[in-house]
Amino acid sequence: MYEVITAPEYRDELKKHPGFYNICIHKGLSTNALEDPALGFPVDIPKAARDWPMLNFLIYHSCIRPGFWVLNALNDIRSGRLLEGVPEILWSTKFFVDAAPYPNVYAELGTTFASSVITFPSVCAHLLGQALKFFGEDRIVFGSDAVWYGSPQWQIEAMWRFQIPEAMQRQYGYPALTVGAKRKILGLNNAHLYKVGANGHLTDDPDNGRGDPAVKAGRGEYHPVPVNYEALIPESLKRILEFPGTAMNDTLSKLRREYLAQGARPSHTRYGWVRRRG
Repeated sequence: MYEVITAPEYRDELKKHPGFYNICIHKGLSTNALEDPALGFPVDIPKAARDWPMLNFLIYHSCIRPGFWVLNALNDIRSGRLLEGVPEILWSTKFFVDAAPYPNVYAELGTTFASSVITFPSVCAHLLGQALKFFGEDRIVFGSDAVWYGSPQWQIEAMWRFQIPEAMQRQYGYPALTVGAKRKILGLNNAHLYKVGANGHLTDDPDNGRGDPAVKAGRGEYHPVPVNYEALIPESLKRILEFPGTAMNDTLSKLRREYLAQGARPSHTRYGWVRRRG
Protein backbone atom coordinates (compact mmCIF):
# COMPACT_ATOMS: atom_id res chain seq x y z
CA MET A 1 0.00 0.00 0.00
CA TYR A 2 2.79 2.41 0.91
CA GLU A 3 4.50 1.69 -2.41
CA VAL A 4 1.32 2.60 -4.27
CA ILE A 5 0.77 5.80 -2.28
CA THR A 6 4.32 7.02 -2.87
CA ALA A 7 4.53 5.96 -6.54
CA PRO A 8 5.60 8.78 -8.91
CA GLU A 9 2.30 8.71 -10.79
CA TYR A 10 0.47 9.74 -7.61
CA ARG A 11 2.72 12.65 -6.62
CA ASP A 12 0.23 15.13 -8.06
CA GLU A 13 -2.30 13.97 -5.48
CA LEU A 14 -0.34 15.93 -2.88
CA LYS A 15 -1.23 19.17 -4.68
CA LYS A 16 -4.94 18.38 -4.66
CA HIS A 17 -5.01 16.55 -1.33
CA PRO A 18 -2.31 17.90 1.04
CA GLY A 19 -2.99 15.11 3.51
CA PHE A 20 -2.30 12.38 0.96
CA TYR A 21 0.89 11.29 2.76
CA ASN A 22 -0.76 11.28 6.20
CA ILE A 23 -1.41 7.66 7.17
CA CYS A 24 -3.92 7.30 10.01
CA ILE A 25 -3.50 4.01 11.87
CA HIS A 26 -5.75 2.58 14.61
CA LYS A 27 -3.64 1.24 17.48
CA GLY A 28 -4.96 0.23 20.87
CA LEU A 29 -8.32 -0.26 22.62
CA SER A 30 -7.56 -3.98 22.88
CA THR A 31 -7.89 -4.65 26.60
CA ASN A 32 -7.21 -8.38 26.61
CA ALA A 33 -5.15 -8.67 23.42
CA LEU A 34 -1.72 -10.26 23.37
CA GLU A 35 1.33 -8.42 22.04
CA ASP A 36 0.21 -8.69 18.43
CA PRO A 37 0.83 -5.67 16.16
CA ALA A 38 -2.27 -6.57 14.14
CA LEU A 39 -4.29 -5.98 17.32
CA GLY A 40 -2.58 -2.71 18.25
CA PHE A 41 0.77 -3.58 19.87
CA PRO A 42 3.15 -0.80 18.66
CA VAL A 43 6.21 -2.91 17.88
CA ASP A 44 5.82 -2.43 14.10
CA ILE A 45 5.71 1.39 14.12
CA PRO A 46 9.48 2.20 14.15
CA LYS A 47 10.20 0.05 11.08
CA ALA A 48 7.38 1.63 9.10
CA ALA A 49 8.61 5.10 10.07
CA ARG A 50 12.19 4.23 9.04
CA ASP A 51 11.19 2.59 5.76
CA TRP A 52 8.81 5.37 4.70
CA PRO A 53 10.22 8.69 5.98
CA MET A 54 8.15 10.66 3.44
CA LEU A 55 4.93 9.47 5.09
CA ASN A 56 3.45 10.80 8.33
CA PHE A 57 2.04 8.13 10.64
CA LEU A 58 -0.79 9.39 12.85
CA ILE A 59 -1.27 6.69 15.49
CA TYR A 60 -4.87 6.87 16.62
CA HIS A 61 -5.54 6.43 20.36
CA SER A 62 -1.77 6.53 21.05
CA CYS A 63 -1.91 2.74 21.45
CA ILE A 64 -3.72 2.86 24.82
CA ARG A 65 -4.39 -0.79 25.54
CA PRO A 66 -7.59 -0.72 27.66
CA GLY A 67 -10.77 -0.14 25.70
CA PHE A 68 -12.72 2.92 26.94
CA TRP A 69 -12.44 2.07 30.70
CA VAL A 70 -8.79 2.67 31.62
CA LEU A 71 -8.65 1.16 35.11
CA ASN A 72 -6.00 -1.20 33.74
CA ALA A 73 -3.84 1.81 32.91
CA LEU A 74 -4.25 3.16 36.45
CA ASN A 75 -3.16 -0.22 37.80
CA ASP A 76 -0.13 -0.07 35.51
CA ILE A 77 0.87 3.23 37.13
CA ARG A 78 0.30 1.90 40.65
CA SER A 79 2.39 -1.21 39.93
CA GLY A 80 5.60 0.82 40.10
CA ARG A 81 6.81 -0.65 36.82
CA LEU A 82 8.92 1.89 34.91
CA LEU A 83 10.12 2.24 31.33
CA GLU A 84 12.75 4.88 30.61
CA GLY A 85 12.08 6.40 34.01
CA VAL A 86 8.30 6.82 33.66
CA PRO A 87 5.37 4.57 34.66
CA GLU A 88 4.84 1.93 31.99
CA ILE A 89 1.27 2.25 30.80
CA LEU A 90 0.93 -0.85 28.68
CA TRP A 91 1.44 -0.23 24.98
CA SER A 92 1.25 3.58 25.14
CA THR A 93 4.53 4.13 27.01
CA LYS A 94 6.30 1.69 24.69
CA PHE A 95 4.86 3.59 21.74
CA PHE A 96 6.09 6.96 23.05
CA VAL A 97 9.58 5.59 23.86
CA ASP A 98 10.17 3.49 20.74
CA ALA A 99 8.74 5.98 18.23
CA ALA A 100 10.32 9.06 19.82
CA PRO A 101 13.29 9.17 17.39
CA TYR A 102 11.03 9.29 14.32
CA PRO A 103 9.71 12.79 13.53
CA ASN A 104 7.14 11.40 11.12
CA VAL A 105 5.19 9.60 13.88
CA TYR A 106 2.39 11.47 15.67
CA ALA A 107 0.31 10.62 18.73
CA GLU A 108 -3.46 11.07 18.32
CA LEU A 109 -5.64 11.38 21.43
CA GLY A 110 -9.06 10.11 20.30
CA THR A 111 -10.79 8.08 23.06
CA THR A 112 -7.53 8.06 25.06
CA PHE A 113 -8.20 11.59 26.31
CA ALA A 114 -11.97 11.23 26.59
CA SER A 115 -11.79 7.98 28.56
CA SER A 116 -9.29 9.28 31.10
CA VAL A 117 -9.54 13.05 31.62
CA ILE A 118 -12.65 12.89 33.84
CA THR A 119 -12.63 9.40 35.36
CA PHE A 120 -8.87 8.79 35.60
CA PRO A 121 -7.15 12.20 35.53
CA SER A 122 -3.84 10.85 36.85
CA VAL A 123 -3.72 8.43 33.90
CA CYS A 124 -4.46 11.35 31.58
CA ALA A 125 -1.66 13.41 33.16
CA HIS A 126 0.85 10.60 32.70
CA LEU A 127 -0.19 9.98 29.10
CA LEU A 128 0.06 13.65 28.14
CA GLY A 129 3.26 14.01 30.13
CA GLN A 130 4.87 11.07 28.37
CA ALA A 131 3.71 12.26 24.96
CA LEU A 132 5.21 15.69 25.64
CA LYS A 133 8.43 14.24 27.06
CA PHE A 134 9.18 11.78 24.27
CA PHE A 135 7.39 13.30 21.27
CA GLY A 136 7.25 16.99 22.06
CA GLU A 137 4.31 19.34 21.65
CA ASP A 138 4.62 19.41 17.83
CA ARG A 139 3.77 15.72 17.42
CA ILE A 140 0.53 15.37 19.39
CA VAL A 141 -2.83 15.84 17.66
CA PHE A 142 -6.27 16.11 19.20
CA GLY A 143 -9.04 13.65 18.48
CA SER A 144 -12.44 13.38 20.15
CA ASP A 145 -14.06 10.15 18.86
CA ALA A 146 -17.22 12.21 19.13
CA VAL A 147 -19.33 9.43 17.62
CA TRP A 148 -18.95 7.66 20.99
CA TYR A 149 -18.89 10.66 23.31
CA GLY A 150 -21.25 13.16 21.69
CA SER A 151 -20.35 16.77 21.02
CA PRO A 152 -16.60 17.25 21.53
CA GLN A 153 -17.00 20.63 23.25
CA TRP A 154 -16.62 19.16 26.74
CA GLN A 155 -13.33 17.54 25.71
CA ILE A 156 -12.08 20.80 24.24
CA GLU A 157 -12.96 22.61 27.46
CA ALA A 158 -11.28 19.88 29.49
CA MET A 159 -8.09 20.20 27.44
CA TRP A 160 -8.00 23.97 27.97
CA ARG A 161 -8.29 23.49 31.74
CA PHE A 162 -6.12 20.41 32.23
CA GLN A 163 -2.71 20.66 33.87
CA ILE A 164 0.02 18.13 34.63
CA PRO A 165 0.69 18.36 38.39
CA GLU A 166 4.01 20.03 39.21
CA ALA A 167 5.01 17.17 41.50
CA MET A 168 4.52 14.75 38.61
CA GLN A 169 6.58 17.02 36.35
CA ARG A 170 9.46 17.05 38.84
CA GLN A 171 9.38 13.31 39.52
CA TYR A 172 9.19 12.10 35.92
CA GLY A 173 10.59 14.98 33.90
CA TYR A 174 7.29 15.76 32.20
CA PRO A 175 7.06 19.17 30.51
CA ALA A 176 4.26 21.52 31.53
CA LEU A 177 1.12 21.48 29.42
CA THR A 178 1.31 25.13 28.40
CA VAL A 179 -1.24 27.25 26.55
CA GLY A 180 1.03 27.15 23.51
CA ALA A 181 1.19 23.35 23.64
CA LYS A 182 -2.60 23.14 23.96
CA ARG A 183 -3.08 25.35 20.90
CA LYS A 184 -0.81 23.07 18.90
CA ILE A 185 -2.53 19.91 20.12
CA LEU A 186 -6.04 21.25 19.56
CA GLY A 187 -5.47 22.39 16.00
CA LEU A 188 -2.19 23.86 14.83
CA ASN A 189 -0.37 20.52 14.54
CA ASN A 190 -3.13 19.10 12.34
CA ALA A 191 -3.08 22.35 10.36
CA HIS A 192 0.62 21.75 9.69
CA LEU A 193 0.04 18.15 8.65
CA TYR A 194 -2.71 19.06 6.20
CA LYS A 195 -1.04 22.31 5.08
CA VAL A 196 -3.78 24.56 6.34
CA GLY A 197 -2.26 27.97 7.00
CA ALA A 198 -2.94 30.08 10.06
CA ASN A 199 -5.59 32.00 8.09
CA GLY A 200 -7.53 28.83 7.31
CA HIS A 201 -6.43 28.49 3.68
CA LEU A 202 -4.30 25.82 2.08
CA THR A 203 -0.68 26.84 1.91
CA ASP A 204 2.19 25.85 -0.38
CA ASP A 205 4.67 26.53 2.40
CA PRO A 206 7.05 23.51 2.25
CA ASP A 207 7.38 23.80 6.03
CA ASN A 208 3.63 23.22 6.40
CA GLY A 209 3.00 26.67 7.79
CA ARG A 210 5.66 26.54 10.49
CA GLY A 211 7.30 29.61 8.98
CA ASP A 212 4.24 31.68 9.84
CA PRO A 213 5.09 34.00 12.78
CA ALA A 214 1.66 33.37 14.31
CA VAL A 215 2.26 29.63 14.20
CA LYS A 216 5.74 30.00 15.69
CA ALA A 217 4.26 31.99 18.53
CA GLY A 218 1.85 29.15 19.26
CA ARG A 219 -1.23 30.96 18.05
CA GLY A 220 -3.15 31.17 14.81
CA GLU A 221 -5.38 33.62 13.02
CA TYR A 222 -8.88 32.26 12.67
CA HIS A 223 -11.92 33.61 10.84
CA PRO A 224 -15.64 32.84 11.15
CA VAL A 225 -17.05 30.03 9.03
CA PRO A 226 -18.25 31.48 5.69
CA VAL A 227 -22.00 32.12 5.52
CA ASN A 228 -22.19 29.86 2.47
CA TYR A 229 -20.23 27.06 4.14
CA GLU A 230 -22.95 24.44 3.62
CA ALA A 231 -23.11 25.22 -0.11
CA LEU A 232 -19.36 24.63 -0.36
CA ILE A 233 -19.60 21.04 0.91
CA PRO A 234 -19.71 18.58 -2.02
CA GLU A 235 -22.71 16.24 -2.09
CA SER A 236 -20.43 13.20 -1.90
CA LEU A 237 -18.86 14.52 1.32
CA LYS A 238 -22.29 15.31 2.76
CA ARG A 239 -23.25 11.67 2.32
CA ILE A 240 -20.04 10.49 3.98
CA LEU A 241 -20.55 12.90 6.88
CA GLU A 242 -24.21 11.89 7.22
CA PHE A 243 -25.16 15.53 6.80
CA PRO A 244 -28.74 16.37 7.88
CA GLY A 245 -31.14 16.04 4.97
CA THR A 246 -28.59 14.17 2.86
CA ALA A 247 -27.94 10.83 4.55
CA MET A 248 -30.99 9.86 6.53
CA ASN A 249 -30.76 6.09 6.24
CA ASP A 250 -27.54 5.54 8.11
CA THR A 251 -27.71 3.41 11.25
CA LEU A 252 -27.50 6.31 13.71
CA SER A 253 -30.35 8.15 11.97
CA LYS A 254 -32.52 5.03 12.05
CA LEU A 255 -31.81 4.50 15.74
CA ARG A 256 -32.66 8.13 16.46
CA ARG A 257 -36.00 7.87 14.64
CA GLU A 258 -36.86 4.68 16.54
CA TYR A 259 -35.86 6.31 19.83
CA LEU A 260 -38.05 9.35 19.23
CA ALA A 261 -40.94 7.21 17.98
CA GLN A 262 -41.02 5.50 21.37
CA GLY A 263 -41.77 8.85 22.99
CA ALA A 264 -38.29 9.43 24.39
CA ARG A 265 -37.54 13.01 25.30
CA PRO A 266 -34.63 14.52 27.22
CA SER A 267 -35.55 15.33 30.83
CA HIS A 268 -32.87 18.01 31.25
CA THR A 269 -32.67 16.90 34.88
CA ARG A 270 -29.33 17.32 36.60
CA TYR A 271 -28.49 14.51 39.01
CA GLY A 272 -25.98 14.40 41.83
CA TRP A 273 -25.08 16.28 45.00
CA VAL A 274 -24.90 20.05 45.09
CA ARG A 275 -22.56 21.70 47.58
CA ARG A 276 -24.24 24.29 49.77
CA ARG A 277 -22.67 27.00 51.87
CA GLY A 278 -23.73 27.83 55.39
